[in-house]
Amino acid sequence: MGRRSTTGSRANYPEPLRSDFVDFCEAHRGAPGSRIVEDALRAFIDERLAAEPELKKRFDAARRKRLGLLEGDNVTVLPIVQSPK
Repeated sequence: MGRRSTTGSRANYPEPLRSDFVDFCEAHRGAPGSRIVEDALRAFIDERLAAEPELKKRFDAARRKRLGLLEGDNVTVLPIVQSPK
């Protein structure tokens, strides 16, 4: 038994994009919509980052922030302790 064809009802895209998406998935040998979207999103992100250096800088900064890799994040401030006289 083959894979049940999707209606695209879970794809919340406006028409005609939604119908085009459903038809493209079917034409792409029944590829799951999630794989099509993942491939398209990866290609779009890679293309925009390569074309726009300032966007790439902001992207890298956002990633460092999300991962907690901002400069100084690995520094712990210790209290000053007076040595006894």
